[in-house]
Parts: sequence; structure tokens; C-alpha cells
Amino acid sequence: MTARSPAAGASARLAVPAVVAAVLFVALFHPILWLRASQYADDPRYSHCFLLPVISALWIYDRWPVLRRMVVAPSRVGGAVLTVGVALFVYSRLLHTNLGQHVGLLLTLVGGVWALCGSKMTRACAFPLGYLVLTIPLPRVWDDQLTQPLQRFATVVAEGAFDAMGWIVVRQGNVLQLPGLKLLVEEQCSGAHSLYALGALGFAWVAFVPRPLWLRVVLVASTVPIAMLANAIRVTGTGVLAYRVDPSYATGASHQLGGMIVFAIGLGLFLLVDWCLRPDAVATENDDVAA
Repeated sequence: MTARSPAAGASARLAVPAVVAAVLFVALFHPILWLRASQYADDPRYSHCFLLPVISALWIYDRWPVLRRMVVAPSRVGGAVLTVGVALFVYSRLLHTNLGQHVGLLLTLVGGVWALCGSKMTRACAFPLGYLVLTIPLPRVWDDQLTQPLQRFATVVAEGAFDAMGWIVVRQGNVLQLPGLKLLVEEQCSGAHSLYALGALGFAWVAFVPRPLWLRVVLVASTVPIAMLANAIRVTGTGVLAYRVDPSYATGASHQLGGMIVFAIGLGLFLLVDWCLRPDAVATENDDVAA
């Protein structure tokens, strides 16, 4: 006969309540979950959000041998947080406030884990729970306030690059006028999608890959200038191809492909920053020199 640990026994006892809680969660929040899925599918800036719950689940799967050994116990404080989350969701739904519904959903999720498993498990799962904050779409006003400076930055950098090449270029707002070609840096060209995706990637990277705290902060913060630089490179490259090769490169499928190119450039730059700064790489090089 094999004896089970108290933690394993408690986890087994919570299996049925956890399944019931999950069913109730989906039943209550399915309107806002459906709204999220629809927005992710329609708005390229948030299409990466489909992967964020998967990343949270992978983190839990990766840490499961440790998590399953933790002693779990119901918490009244967690129950209170759960109640506040549900109340916020219902109130926001009556007022048709999407942001409040999103926040209520996440607060309910945190409260549910806290109520069923206790504060220790909730702290241990701080990353997968907190990471889901990135699935909340920004209000349109905030989105526009972020998008416009990104558009302007990409336009100014592209103008400087064309001027450095000796081309005649006139900038009017987010429009670059070249001889025989007008290049419009549209909202879709702002790089907001790449910024959001790279930011989410940065948080996931520092959660899965062991790094000193200072390097984690630097890596996450670096995603902002990296995304801006990658998008400026994309806009400049698109302009060069449209001006020198074929104007169709600034429109259609070639234009849409630019988003993936920006992310690829940004990912390469992000990994380069990590490689240059990570202490283990420096230590390995020093060991090789000493040998």
C-alpha cells in the first residue's frame, strides 16, 4: 500500500470543486469571453492574445511537480475577492462597460484560485494569473494615444533614412512624398501589434528562462524601443522596395506580410539583447579563455 501525502490528498479532494468552478466560470463569463475571441480575431493588434492563456497553462504544466506538493486549503479572504470580482462583472455588464467586465473576470479567476487553494498557491501562481492581464484589450482612446506616437516615430525615422540616401522626400504628417510615390504610414503600420506581442513575449521569456532580476527588468523594458526600431526598419524597407522596385510592395499582401517581418526583426533583436547581457554567457566565455 502506498501512502499519499496530505498535499496530494487535498489536491484530490479539490478536483471536483475545481471542475464545478470551471464550468460555472465559463457559464457566467461566456459573453465577455466570446467578445474577447471576436476582437482577437478581427484586430491584428490583439491576435497574439489567443496564445497568452496557453503560455499561462504551459507555465503551470512546467511547475506542476512543485505545485502539486503544496498544501492547499480554502480561504475566506479568497472567497471575498471572488465575490467582489463577480459583483464587478455583473455591475459592469449592466452598464455595458467592457473594461470593468474584463477586470471582473480576472479578479474572479484570482479569487477562485485563492478561495479553493489558499494564499500560498495563489502567490505561487502569480505569473500565470498576472500574465492574463495582457489579454485585456486597451480602451480605444488609450490605443489611439499609443498608436499615434508610434506612427509618427516610424514616419520620422523613414524620412531620415530616405534623406540620408539622397532621395527627395517631403513629410506631411504621416505621409511621405517621394518623386512619383506617396507612402502613407497608416495606423496598421504603427507597430502597435508588434509592441504588444513583443511585450507579451518579454514577460513570458523572463518567466520561463532564469535570469537575474535586473536583467528581467531590462529585457521587458527593451521590448518598447525594439518594437519601435523594428517597425521603423519595416517602414523604411517598404518604402525602398516601393520606390525602387514596385509600388505594390506598399500595398496588398506584401504590406500585410510586413507585420510578421517586424515581429521577426524584433524577436531577433530581443534575443540579441538577452545574449549580450546575460551573465552566464559572459561566464562561459571567460571559462573558455581561461582553459
